[in-house]
Amino acid sequence: MLQLGDSKGIVSLLILVVLVVASGPVIGQAQQLITAIQVGGNEYISQDVILADVAEILKIGEPFTAAKAEAAREAVLREGYFEDVVVSTRAVEGGIEVIISVVEKSRIDKILFVGNTVLTDEELREAIVSKVGHVIDTRIIRVDVTRIEETYRKHGYVGRVVDAGPDEFGVLTFIINEAHVERIDIKGRKRTKEWVIRRQIHTKPGALYREQDISGDIRRVFGLNIFQNVTPDIREGEEDPLSGVIVELTVEEKPTGLASFALAYSNLDDLVVMLSLSDSNLRGRAERGSVDLELFGRTSFNVRFYEPFLDRHDTSMDVALFDMERRRRFVGGAAISMPEDEYDERRTGSTVKFSRPTSETDRWSIGFRNEKVSSSFYEGTQVLTPGPGAGGASVAQGGSNTHSLPPDNPDLDPDKPDPGDGPGPIIIAAPLHPGGRISSATLGWTRDARISDKRNNPRSGFLVGTSWEGAGSILGGDTDFNQLTAEWRHYRPMGKRDVLAMRLMGGISFGNLPLFESFVAGGANTLRGYDEERFRGEKLLLLNIEYRRNISDKFGAVAFVDIGDAFGGRYATIVPGFEIPAEDQEFEPHVGGGIGLRAETPLGPIRLDFGFSSEGSQVHFGFGQIF
Repeated sequence: MLQLGDSKGIVSLLILVVLVVASGPVIGQAQQLITAIQVGGNEYISQDVILADVAEILKIGEPFTAAKAEAAREAVLREGYFEDVVVSTRAVEGGIEVIISVVEKSRIDKILFVGNTVLTDEELREAIVSKVGHVIDTRIIRVDVTRIEETYRKHGYVGRVVDAGPDEFGVLTFIINEAHVERIDIKGRKRTKEWVIRRQIHTKPGALYREQDISGDIRRVFGLNIFQNVTPDIREGEEDPLSGVIVELTVEEKPTGLASFALAYSNLDDLVVMLSLSDSNLRGRAERGSVDLELFGRTSFNVRFYEPFLDRHDTSMDVALFDMERRRRFVGGAAISMPEDEYDERRTGSTVKFSRPTSETDRWSIGFRNEKVSSSFYEGTQVLTPGPGAGGASVAQGGSNTHSLPPDNPDLDPDKPDPGDGPGPIIIAAPLHPGGRISSATLGWTRDARISDKRNNPRSGFLVGTSWEGAGSILGGDTDFNQLTAEWRHYRPMGKRDVLAMRLMGGISFGNLPLFESFVAGGANTLRGYDEERFRGEKLLLLNIEYRRNISDKFGAVAFVDIGDAFGGRYATIVPGFEIPAEDQEFEPHVGGGIGLRAETPLGPIRLDFGFSSEGSQVHFGFGQIF
């Protein structure tokens, strides 16, 4: 027994206690070496997946600590498949066995969608990540809500998921509110009547909101051609913030009135005063009216009125009264020569046209024309080769010289030569056309499926149309003929700024078509690089291809190729037997090409084209795109 005074005994006791205390953790740690790892409680998730999650944390032969147990638990929970994870140990020979016990989350037994009408359940199931048999994961459900609303936007609708979650039986339900139009507000108008704008808006309050429908409304408002901009804004409804939206259209009116005054002088007309007044928004009702006058040296007038809303079916009416002198061009080729290739022609009369839409894209029209056309002021001449004997030369038919055999005329008196006996050429002259009255009816149809960001500047879509015009004495005219025309236009976007545009036109005539009603090809609107009205004929075939690039909001550039011809036919004159043939009796593919500029101006969009062809080069000016 140690005595209290025995200092050596006390020291020995303290050393023994310190050794026992110090050796405790070392012995315990040695006993905590991991010998095995087991997984329990998993039914759907493979234990290999769970073991892979903790492979870098729990390793056989390494010590086990409380920190490693917590890290392993968090790693398994991050998989998102489990409600709870418990990491425990069991003493075994040579160390401990780690047991990872998991409680798997509930699984989706069924997926329901409530409130969807424009998208099917199948379309929505394809859009979401959650599937039947998957574990219920709130993070994935939030992702699914976003994907459902995005799917609605891609289809042009607004759909809001107001509730989403599973019940105790594993039924995952998404409750959807599809947006309806609460009302449509119009702002920014100053002169235009509000009802004029609302007539173009087919979307009504209470209707299901659809972006495509609103875009169609905006295109129709733009189609009035009285606004520079129409800006839409969509915001939550006031009466029903969950399922209602308010559509606000802000319009910016453009100047629609135009007055111009010009003076011109020529040797032919002396001084000419030109006055023009026009307005494309008369009385704020989108009516269009114009008056064009030419006074003093040349007197002409043209009065026109357009009513877009003649009745509740949006039937339009276009009326014109005119007495106009216009400059025409005739290039006769080798068979016909003229002292001038340009001549003035006067047309006096009236036209009226009624048009009605039958669908969003289709429109039918019927029109009537009654006008008197003056004969040309210039004569065409034809040179005939003389032939021997009376009747040895006959009048050329369409510029081709015909000869007869020498006549059987033994009693020919040399002092009284017949036509054709002289040695010199015979020249026959006649006005290019005798003029006359044209009375006709026209029936037309168009399907316009173009999409434009600006009026008359389509970026995609197509337009197709056809028309028939019949003129005849039954309507009070001097000549009988029929003309059938067809047109196809196509627009394809090439990136954000570029557009490939194509137009194919064709026409054919029947009956006694006068020269002044023939088809023409050449010039700013048909075949660039050639003179205006360079080719004439009873038939027309034309292809225009343009590559358009928007440089800015105000400027654009164009590269173009035009291929076509007006061909076929012979035109009578007032001289019996004297006919003017079309230069091309068969189709000849005349080709023109070049580059052009487009600009937005206060007078409207203008174009300037530089065309090149086998006959030289031409500069063409016009308004708007060629098609």
